[in-house]
Amino acid sequence: MAGKKTAKKTKSLLWVLLVAALAVFVFSAYKIFSEVWQKQQEQNAFEELSQQIETNVVQPEKEDKTPEQLRLESYAQLKETNPHFVGWIKIDGTPLDYPVVHTPDNPEYYLRRAFDGSYAVSGTPFVGQGCTVDSTNVLVYGHRMNNETMFTTLLDYVEKSFWEEHKEIQFDTVDRLQRYEIVSAFYINIPQEGDEDAFYWYQYCGDISGEDFDYYVQQVKSHAYYDTGIEISEGDKLLTLTTCAYDSDSRRFVVVAKLKE
Repeated sequence: MAGKKTAKKTKSLLWVLLVAALAVFVFSAYKIFSEVWQKQQEQNAFEELSQQIETNVVQPEKEDKTPEQLRLESYAQLKETNPHFVGWIKIDGTPLDYPVVHTPDNPEYYLRRAFDGSYAVSGTPFVGQGCTVDSTNVLVYGHRMNNETMFTTLLDYVEKSFWEEHKEIQFDTVDRLQRYEIVSAFYINIPQEGDEDAFYWYQYCGDISGEDFDYYVQQVKSHAYYDTGIEISEGDKLLTLTTCAYDSDSRRFVVVAKLKE
C-alpha cells in the first residue's frame, strides 16, 4: 500500500509540475507575442505617416506645385499635428524612414513615446541635448530594435559594401530638403566617468568651431572602419546619428555625415 501511495503522490507531483511548466510556457509565449505585436503596431503608425507624405507629394490636383513644395507642405501639416516635429530622416532602400522630434527642456521625452505622445517601446528619433536642426553638428538618437526597425539599419554600415550602396542620408527640416553624405561609421564604448582620454562624441553637438570642431573631425575619422574619401572642413554642417550596439549596453554605433551643397 505504501508503494502505491508513493507512486500516486509522485504522479500528482509530476502533474503539478507539468501544469506549472505549461503555464510558464503560455505566459512567456504571450509576453513575446505581445511585445512583437506592439512593436509592429508602432512601426505601422510610422509607416502610415510616411505614406501620408508620399501621397501628398503626388496629388494630381496640385500640379501647379513641385514635389518639393508638396513635401514641405506635408511637413508643415505634421508640425501642426505635433509642434515637437522638426524634421524627417530617411535612408533610401532601407526601413529607416521616420519623423524626428525635439524637446529642448526634456531631450529624452520621446525615448519611449510614439509620435502622438503615447507610450511606445520603439520611441521616436529625437534631437540630442545642446543642439537644434540648425546647429553645426546635429545629434539624433534612435533605438536599435530587434525587429530591424528604427535605427537598426545604421549597424549595417559596419560593412563598407553597405555604405557603397547607401552613401547618403535624407534629413529634411520643416522648411528645407537636405541630403547628407556619410563620412564615417564606427562602434564606440560609452566613456567611463573621469576617463579624460575617451572620445565623448555626444558632447560635440551644437555649434562647434575652432579646436573643438577640428578635434571632433579628427576623432570621427580615426574611429572610422573604412575611408569614405569625404573630407570635412570648418564651416561644413554635420549630422551625427547614434544608436545602441547589439553586443553590449555600454557600446554605441555612430554614423557621421556632411551636408551636401
